[in-house]
Amino acid sequence: MLKRISAALALAGAAVMMSSCASSATPAGAGSRADCTTTTSLGVVAGTARAGLCAFRGIRYAEAPVGSLRFRPPRPVGRWRGTLQATDDKAVCPQDRDTMSEDYPDARTLFTDEDCLRLNVWTPGTDHRRRPVIVFVHGGAARFGTANEPRYDGAKLATRGDAVVVSINYRLGVLGWSELGGLDPSYKGSGNNGLRDQMTALRWVRDHIADFGGDPANVTAVGESAGAFSLSAMLATDHPERLFQRVILESGSGALVHSAAYERKVASALPVKSVAELRRMSTKQILGMQNKIIDQDEPGILGATYFAPYIDGTLVRDSVIKRVAQGNARAVDLLLGTNRDEMNFFGQLGPEAMTGIAQQYETVFFPQELAARRKRMVAAYRRGRSATAAALAMFSDQGMRVPATRLAQAQSRWRPTYLYEFGWRPTEEYGAVHTIELPFVFGSFRFTGILGGDKAFQADRARLTTLSDQMIDAWTSFTRTGDPNARRTVQRPTWPAYRAPQRATMMWNVDATVANDPRGRERALWDGYPFAAFDLPA
Repeated sequence: MLKRISAALALAGAAVMMSSCASSATPAGAGSRADCTTTTSLGVVAGTARAGLCAFRGIRYAEAPVGSLRFRPPRPVGRWRGTLQATDDKAVCPQDRDTMSEDYPDARTLFTDEDCLRLNVWTPGTDHRRRPVIVFVHGGAARFGTANEPRYDGAKLATRGDAVVVSINYRLGVLGWSELGGLDPSYKGSGNNGLRDQMTALRWVRDHIADFGGDPANVTAVGESAGAFSLSAMLATDHPERLFQRVILESGSGALVHSAAYERKVASALPVKSVAELRRMSTKQILGMQNKIIDQDEPGILGATYFAPYIDGTLVRDSVIKRVAQGNARAVDLLLGTNRDEMNFFGQLGPEAMTGIAQQYETVFFPQELAARRKRMVAAYRRGRSATAAALAMFSDQGMRVPATRLAQAQSRWRPTYLYEFGWRPTEEYGAVHTIELPFVFGSFRFTGILGGDKAFQADRARLTTLSDQMIDAWTSFTRTGDPNARRTVQRPTWPAYRAPQRATMMWNVDATVANDPRGRERALWDGYPFAAFDLPA
């Protein structure tokens, strides 16, 4: 059963030329929607027109990381000749199909194409109107997922928010997140290559998004789960404001960025003696090796935390919360939050799975540093809960909710910061699980990996559509101005900035409300624990 859970666990130069289809005699955006062609400093790109938007799919932002470039930092793409037909919506970085939690663009069971460093753009027009830009970094345990999942379709965000939406692929698993410097010093830092891919894509956006109608000086990076871990790690790099002006973190923060010690443990599990040996392996062989390592050494929910950015001291300088508290991201606006029952996601295979996840939390994940207060904490969480539900609530708080409050508090010293909790529960048994906010943020209403989601949505479609509209308005308002309250086309409460001691939190549900310090007594039980990085006892 735990193996099944593991398998299911699872974000050059400046543009210089005007759109080839716009003219001074044409209203802004009208001509560009006709043929969806634009000219960048890299070459001409042609997309497709759809529902009043231009969609560009599968634009390569970095060279294929194959051959001598495998396990190397990404190399930005160069110029091309002719017109690039940006119509490929099937790019998926190498992975085995995750049959439960991912919403793949086709029916393949195995994805092996390493030439996957591509991005998608949705825009109301290639007309140089300098719209706000949203760049989405997908989740999937840094092991699964793709920017081409239908649930991540950017059309509604682009239309409702008059924004340019970008989604990006990045290397996954061993290919993107294995530190090989111990095998060959010239590969030092390879454990953050997936992060470097994302940063390269963000630089591509900075340099070229103006030719797609976006404003390179107004970029918001949005990440979910592993995508949020990655973006939070960027907050601990030098000058994150050069990558984006704003960040939205959904269900992920710096607490799950790996420590250097944990990354060494991951590296030591590779059953090879040289990088050359790894480079000779086929993609399929690497995926098989990866699955074997995780199933044998890190069963159950540990598979969801096996790959991640890590604190290497060079790119990711130190603990995210520490760096943010020191003002490293003082020029970046921050909105973040979690779902009410995050860890129940990994128990959706049934009562046995729920019990198994709770037991693994109690035996593996609970911090040894808090052993002296464990009995008191368990007693507090048991009020009104079963033993299993209490363990899962503690796990959700430790892994997601409390670190988010810490990061919000750290950044609130420098910038207005906004915290949320998503609480809609399609079933009482599982609640508001990990990933449940995504169908609402994108307005796609695709409930992959959320048991009972489709049925519950159909039963309350009108109110849940309003909830989605409220969230999209808040997300795109924050994207445009740094304030989620600036645009409210659908009535919703004013969302105050997060500051201690009030700790105002937007509670997203069919009747959205604002609560001050929700479940504050449970949050306070974690006081003194640093949430510096992800590590486990030896």
